[in-house]
Amino acid sequence: MLIDQEPMNNPIDLSRLASRWRSSDEWKKMVEEMDSAEPMPSHLNTINSSGLFHIVSTDKMSVLYNETPQHGHDVGVVQADCPAPTRRLAYYFEMTVKNAGQKGQVTIGFTMQHFKMRRQPGWEANSCGYHGDDGYLYHGQGKGESFGPTFTTNDIVGAGINYATHEFFFTKNAKLIGTVAKVIKGPLYPTIAVHSKNEEYS
Repeated sequence: MLIDQEPMNNPIDLSRLASRWRSSDEWKKMVEEMDSAEPMPSHLNTINSSGLFHIVSTDKMSVLYNETPQHGHDVGVVQADCPAPTRRLAYYFEMTVKNAGQKGQVTIGFTMQHFKMRRQPGWEANSCGYHGDDGYLYHGQGKGESFGPTFTTNDIVGAGINYATHEFFFTKNAKLIGTVAKVIKGPLYPTIAVHSKNEEYS
C-alpha cells in the first residue's frame, strides 16, 4: 500500500494553482509548512481493523485474506494509521493487487474512524468505495452504480480527494477512472478491504 502518491493523470493542475503565488519559492515554503503541520498516513492500522479475516504483514503495508467468507459481514477491512491530510489541494494513495483471490472482491476508498470494520467501504453511511469485482462505486449504501472497469491481479488502483472541487477520484494503472461528489464531512481514513480467499494487496 503506497501512501500519499501523486497520480500520473492528476485531475488538479497544480502548476496553474501555483502560479497564483508570487514565486515558486513561496509556493514550496507553503507546501512544506502544510505538510509539517499535520500527520500523514504512513502504514496500515492493525489495531482498528476487522482483524478476524486477514493477516497484515509485519511492515504493515500489505494484507492477505486467509479465510473463507460466509456472508457480507466477513470483510477484511483495514484503515490507514491516520486520516487523510486536509491542508492541501489534493490527497492520493494507491494499492497494488498482488492476488485477486477467488472472487476479486477487493475495494479501495475512504471511511470515517468508527466505520463498521466488517463491511465493504461504500456499503455503510459516511464511506465511499470503488469495488474490483464489478467496477461499481458504492457511496454510503448497499446499492452501487456503474463507475469504471473491474480490477484484478497486478493492477494498481488509486483513490484520492480533490479538496479544490470537493470530489473523490479514482485511478487504475495511472489513468483517471472518474470522480464523485464528496459529501462526507469530517476526517476520512484511506481504507482497503478484501473479501474472498487468497485476496492480497500491498
